Amino acid sequence: MASLEPLEEDIEMGEDLADTVNTKLGSVGGLAKGRRLQKQILDGACILLNITSTVVLVFLNKWIFRDPQLTNMQISFAMWHFTCTAIVLWIASRSPFNLFVAVRLPFLQMIPLCSFFAGFLILGNLSLAYNTVGFYQLAKIMTTPCVVLLQYLLMGKTISGLTVGALASVCVGVALTNTGAAGTTSLGAFIAVVAFTVTAFYQVWIGKKMKDFAVSSPQLLLNQAPISVLLLAFVAPFFDTVPNLEKIPRDTMVALFLSGLAAASLNLSQFLIIGRMSALTFNVASNVKTIIILTYGWISEGRLLTVKDSLGIILALGGATLYSQLSQR
Repeated sequence: MASLEPLEEDIEMGEDLADTVNTKLGSVGGLAKGRRLQKQILDGACILLNITSTVVLVFLNKWIFRDPQLTNMQISFAMWHFTCTAIVLWIASRSPFNLFVAVRLPFLQMIPLCSFFAGFLILGNLSLAYNTVGFYQLAKIMTTPCVVLLQYLLMGKTISGLTVGALASVCVGVALTNTGAAGTTSLGAFIAVVAFTVTAFYQVWIGKKMKDFAVSSPQLLLNQAPISVLLLAFVAPFFDTVPNLEKIPRDTMVALFLSGLAAASLNLSQFLIIGRMSALTFNVASNVKTIIILTYGWISEGRLLTVKDSLGIILALGGATLYSQLSQR
């Protein structure tokens, strides 16, 4: 009769092997789960950074523009933000971060684009200086319908009826909310309209340039920011007034410094979100920022939220969200 010991040994070896395989599979599964958790935490951190930096930047800028001396330094203010953005992006492109590969684009071809880049930022700051936070933020939403209109007129891009409905909802919502808005003058409204129109031109143009140069948004921005500083350096002496620093409160100077860091964090977080997640996630985050800014802005201005305001916000943000979803199809 054959001994059963070899068979028992084989069974034991098989059980040991199975245990080893299960242990390794468990380790791999745990590692994958850990990586997913790490990615979710980093994604959440990017979104939080984007929302926080945007909200902080708007209210820091509003605080800064309370000083009449700094209100007359819009070009220098833009130069400061461009400088901070260029520094942060340059660091992000270097080791150990290596978030993107820096490229050098033709200088002369960048000048027209940089002019628009500087123009839309300066006009945006002027709109914030001469309007309430609520009016400023809602006027910015009008950039999207303006972009679609320009693409239709200049590029012949057609849009669906549902998209037209979404954009119409945005326009009606902004109109409802801004009717009788406090703190808005004819000059402020004119600046806001020019600001979102120029911004729309810039967005249409920048999309074309990214395709022409075959670059990503951070690569293009890293080229734009320093060139924009150089261009504005020739213009600033003719338009900006040199402030008396002794008359500027210390807290305003601190806010000025922090606004540069917030602007750089905003630009960095924008392409991190789009790169790690999607443009749709970025648009949803943008709508969250709009709600926060509007709510806090109206509270700080002492404005009561009416039924008409609430309906306007729902229509504007609902239309913007629907358009974002349709544009991703």
